[in-house]
Amino acid sequence: NFDEFLTPNKESSYILRVKGDSMINAGIREGDMVIAERKNNYKVGQIVIAMVDGDYTMKYLREKNGEHYLEPANEKYKNIYPTESFKVEAVVTGVVRKY
Repeated sequence: NFDEFLTPNKESSYILRVKGDSMINAGIREGDMVIAERKNNYKVGQIVIAMVDGDYTMKYLREKNGEHYLEPANEKYKNIYPTESFKVEAVVTGVVRKY
């Protein structure tokens, strides 16, 4: 079953439509649908949905000197270093693209 494959934890999963091209080098394009899962723990290196200084974004979760920051997968964008608030909302577990 395709639903069970993409969202084994339905209660904690949701789907978002991608806007922008900041994750293009990770194979995530504008218009794609990403499956995001809320979890208790997130790992550095995962692609996450995060609230940073009042805005939502999807980027790689990175850490430097004990502080988390977000890294895009497109060299034309800069890393995001939280200044006021930071919360990881979910981890991206899949991408769906329709042609």
